Amino acid sequence: MDSTAISVVEWVINLVRAYAIAGLIFALLFVTFLVKRVDSGAQGWAIGFRILIIPGVVAFWPMFAVRLLRGKGHPTEKNAHRLAAKQSAGAS
Repeated sequence: MDSTAISVVEWVINLVRAYAIAGLIFALLFVTFLVKRVDSGAQGWAIGFRILIIPGVVAFWPMFAVRLLRGKGHPTEKNAHRLAAKQSAGAS
């Protein structure tokens, strides 16, 4: 491998490392203080639940950050089942 390829690989590794570190910092703050703002159903959950969701929050921390900034208090899926239920409720 030439030095350019090695530099690119090192850059990608450093980028992934920075993303993971930022995600871990965000996740620790999120599960400690902010999870209730995004999902009101998470109020009162034990520490085991909070430890369990840390890996997912680390991986998807930008999504949770956007959800926090938008102030969405209840997660809503947009899938075929919900869309069909909304259409049938509107037709009645």
